[in-house]
Amino acid sequence: MKRVMSILVLVLVACAFCAPASAAEKEWTFMVFLNADNNLDSFGVDDLNEMSLGGGSNEYRNIICLLDREHGPATLNYVKKDGFEVIKNMGELDMGDYKEFVKFVVETAKAYPAKHYAAIFWNHGSGWKDANGEIIKGISYDDSSNNHITTAQLTVATREIKAALGRNLDVLGFDACLMQMIEVAYAVKDNVDYLIASEETEPGEGWCYDDIGRAFKKGMTPAQLSSMIVKEYAASYSGGSAGSSSTTQSALDCSKIDNLADAINGLCKASLSADYSAQFKTALNSVQKFYYRTNIDLGHFVKLTKLTVKDEAYQTAASKLEKALKELIIENGLSGYNTKNATGLAIYFPTSSYSFSSQYQDLAFAQETMWEQMVKDYYVKSTAKKVLAQVSEGNVSALRDYVATANEKNRSVSNELISKINFRVFSEGGVDEATQTNVKTLVNELKSK
Repeated sequence: MKRVMSILVLVLVACAFCAPASAAEKEWTFMVFLNADNNLDSFGVDDLNEMSLGGGSNEYRNIICLLDREHGPATLNYVKKDGFEVIKNMGELDMGDYKEFVKFVVETAKAYPAKHYAAIFWNHGSGWKDANGEIIKGISYDDSSNNHITTAQLTVATREIKAALGRNLDVLGFDACLMQMIEVAYAVKDNVDYLIASEETEPGEGWCYDDIGRAFKKGMTPAQLSSMIVKEYAASYSGGSAGSSSTTQSALDCSKIDNLADAINGLCKASLSADYSAQFKTALNSVQKFYYRTNIDLGHFVKLTKLTVKDEAYQTAASKLEKALKELIIENGLSGYNTKNATGLAIYFPTSSYSFSSQYQDLAFAQETMWEQMVKDYYVKSTAKKVLAQVSEGNVSALRDYVATANEKNRSVSNELISKINFRVFSEGGVDEATQTNVKTLVNELKSK
């Protein structure tokens, strides 16, 4: 959350606590898994105080916060209007262990029954990201344990919570950076009704819990609560309680994610059937990107490609995707100038094939949609077009440039390129002998990468 660290370390929480023997059922139980066992420690304490300033628990809501600090034991807290009551000292917890999140939510729900449950991750977040071969994608980084919760573990955690509650979590929130990605949303879609998160990094202050508390009214539905949080967040950074910053925050109706996945597949099929690599490249140069430049705004990308790809099948597929996004994103809140083209949902699309993570294929979204196939097809088409055109003229500079950056991350793209080059140079013919020799040398080098 709040500021993404270039080197992330992670940890998890252990939570077993005692609660009132017979708490009356309320409308809402609002649970904050506040992992400040890192450089966000001071912000965590401030946000716990904000929860109290916003009104704390009352006759229709419980606010429970599990706070793990950087240099001290974790505490389980019942937030009141005039402060907070420490329910239990928890000792050192591994807040990077998804099992601790599950314990916290399930035990809190048992102790403080409600018609609706909202669970919030508070911490650093990295959406979906792979850096230099080191998997750092995820949420809830704990500096004491060097542990964190992965995207796949979010699926396991929310599934276990659903099994314990007998129903979906009404609201899952990420008070953290970069988590509003389709790859993350897809991981929790079957176990959560509404998802709140940011496409971009969050400032250190994160969510404005005092403003949210005051706007949290009796009788709110999960959809209304989710929309309200997004609106209050955007307002707080638009000259409000948190000042002025360029931020994003959006709320998704997770029941619409499968429809979006179908629409994404439709766009992928249209893209695979033709060569729109030039139009895609133009769009990628202008599309809204975020702190990780591999994260692009899906809606903005579709809008930009519709301007240049005139094929009827692509236009139809793009319009269906835009419709699916509109149904999915129930609220999109922006502040500042740098995020003006953010529409509410990010997706992974590195500009260059050599930076595409091989671990991406492990994600459920990658396995169950055609997105990865389409992106890699774009790499092949855009690279092959330039390389083959130059080779036909006796120029191997584009091929040499590609070989210089090739690595294990784009090996599948390289294999496709090698096949096309060999066919053009050694099967079709018409290429001079010197160029053939240079191509053979570069292809052999490429095969070794």
